[in-house]
Amino acid sequence: MKITFLTICFSLLFCLSLVGQTLTPEQLQADFNRFRTALNEAHPEMYRYTPKPAFDSLFTATAAKLNRPMTQHEFYVTMLPLLVALRDGHIKWIVSGRDEHYPFFTDKLFPLKLYFLGEKAWVVGSYGNTNVPTGAAITSINGQSISAIIRKLLPNMTFADGDRIGGKYEDLNQYFSGFYATHFGGPDAFTITYQTGNDEKSAMLPAVTEKTIKDYVESHKPAVQPPFRVTFLDNGGSLPQTAIVTIERFYTDKGEQDYSTFLKEAFAQIKQKQIKNVVLDLRNNEGGEESYGVQLYAYLAEKPFRYYDHISVRQKHKFSFPVWTSKLYLKMRWLVVKKRGDGYVFTYQRGLKTVKPERDAFHGNLYILLNGNSFSVTTEFAARAHADKRATFIGQESGGGYALNSSGIFAITQLPNSKIDLGIGMFGFHMANLPNDLKPGQGIVPDHIVEPTAEDVLSGHDRAMEYTLNLIQGQKAALTKSE
Repeated sequence: MKITFLTICFSLLFCLSLVGQTLTPEQLQADFNRFRTALNEAHPEMYRYTPKPAFDSLFTATAAKLNRPMTQHEFYVTMLPLLVALRDGHIKWIVSGRDEHYPFFTDKLFPLKLYFLGEKAWVVGSYGNTNVPTGAAITSINGQSISAIIRKLLPNMTFADGDRIGGKYEDLNQYFSGFYATHFGGPDAFTITYQTGNDEKSAMLPAVTEKTIKDYVESHKPAVQPPFRVTFLDNGGSLPQTAIVTIERFYTDKGEQDYSTFLKEAFAQIKQKQIKNVVLDLRNNEGGEESYGVQLYAYLAEKPFRYYDHISVRQKHKFSFPVWTSKLYLKMRWLVVKKRGDGYVFTYQRGLKTVKPERDAFHGNLYILLNGNSFSVTTEFAARAHADKRATFIGQESGGGYALNSSGIFAITQLPNSKIDLGIGMFGFHMANLPNDLKPGQGIVPDHIVEPTAEDVLSGHDRAMEYTLNLIQGQKAALTKSE
């Protein structure tokens, strides 16, 4: 799902940034009307979580604010509540020509890399020359408490389906400097207070540039590994017959290993080695191609299954606004989009039919690792496995919604005056055969909640994996004892 948007984004013609320029109320209202029209015509289920009367009231309140000249930055922030109300983590709101996480500031950015958990944040790196030690807990920035800053940012972030906040925390962990600048501004320096042990200290830190941050991120990337891999464990006999299957993403880049070939060979090995326990690591997997999730589950299902119940779309007619989307879809929608009840459904997807398990499907003990970045296709796959009671889940609640999400092919329009790109996932993927006790907007909640600490991040300690392997070892010991 994510790859579809990234691919078509490269085809857009970027415009010069309007940062600092003023838009008239008439221009703002024109962009507002384009925004509303695009959502009404392209989003498959705009009122999924926020009822139409509440959304209409929010539209009215937002339109009323556009009665004075605004900068592009002010307009961008003013419109965010409407995007958040969708509670759709796939929605895109990007200033043309700019990195989506640094839309207005390429300098004057916060110079520390932070790790967030709850309403606290710890230093896990530095983008500039600072003397703040790693592991220190940040208590305030420029006179505002870190808890107040978190409470300000979270409601204005969109990387979340339903009521999820895990994806928002993962975004803060990676892009806090950008979010802070967008909502609090970019000063030349930052005054912080921090704690190490029982001592509280303060420091003034010079701002850094976007390039400095990206150079730091690039230099601290882990060693490149294949995105799909399987590891067989022994650990001196304490963990025999255990395999770890890692799927970093559900798409492949040109020249990479073939996904289908990987699955075929990996599960043939698992069968040949008589593996009893498989740990499937899907942490930080933000998704990709829907069919990849269906294909993976066919190697893990214990019986024939339906993956999706239905895939909703808003309409099959021509849009009334300028839009960039898949030309193939526009040509084929008359064949693949059908009327159902009061709406429409997309019918061309393998997961809509009953799928049989593969010949070498694994039927042993399955453990699935998730976190807040387990999103989109990853959450769909996890929902299928969870609903079928196929696995034990460890880690943190998924970033994607359990029951459904909006993604697939995107419709992209550029607002004519502010030059902000609005990207809308046009398909609503509804999972089949769901539990009856699901709460609206929930994600996949692990059976065992395991959250990394700042110390884990700094040391590279994989707490969730360690917990999982201990769980396997403990269950093996309990089984041996009972026998």
